[in-house]
Amino acid sequence: MTVFLSDKRNIVILLLGTLFLIKIPQENSRFIFWVFGGVLLASFYDLFITAMLKKRWIVPKSAVISGFILSGVLDYYQPWFVLVIFSLLPILSKYVLVFKNKHIFNPANFSLAVATLFKIPLTWSIESNACLIIIVGLYIAYSLRKMPHLIGFFVFFIGLFLTQTTNPFSLVSWFFVFIMLIEPKTSGFGWRRGLAFGSVAGISSFLIFKFISGYDFLVCALLVANLFNPVLEKIKNPAEGKRYLPREQ
Repeated sequence: MTVFLSDKRNIVILLLGTLFLIKIPQENSRFIFWVFGGVLLASFYDLFITAMLKKRWIVPKSAVISGFILSGVLDYYQPWFVLVIFSLLPILSKYVLVFKNKHIFNPANFSLAVATLFKIPLTWSIESNACLIIIVGLYIAYSLRKMPHLIGFFVFFIGLFLTQTTNPFSLVSWFFVFIMLIEPKTSGFGWRRGLAFGSVAGISSFLIFKFISGYDFLVCALLVANLFNPVLEKIKNPAEGKRYLPREQ
């Protein structure tokens, strides 16, 4: 069990699977096939591309997570070719959009950001139990040393939206915060970079919401924060922060 829990991807997959099961009674069969399709497509793409490029086989845990997120957030009444295309984008982004041999963008979020730019609706259907997401998400954030990311995000997200007499908690997606924002490999490590990364995401979400209507302000804000990663990499963290670099996935 300890070995299983040490890989936080296993916990995220369990959380996503549970949220999916909770949502099933409220949805129809198309939702079920849509989510299963997204997971299977992303996993197949990851297996195939990795085998072709790196000549090795993997257990596609990261692709399973991307498939769950993508299919669970996209409007499942879209044509099936939308799922086929946008399940491929997260995998391609990991191999094409790289900086210093590391992918820049959160893979699933990159695909969702492209979708919202093309006016494809994001319904966040899989966000079925906020309490469960917060409880498990706090454990994951603490374990991965991502609490500074959350602090940086909420300080600006809450503060800026309150200036508009808007209740920020009516706009926030806990699924976004605890599953997408703190994705290990694309959100930086260490408390200084974490605070900066979360702050960029929080400020960007407000500016997009305020001045660029018609797009999902959360996924677009995370895309902006990812774009800042090459700059944030220059922020010096205490040397001991290097111990918490996420493992290659």
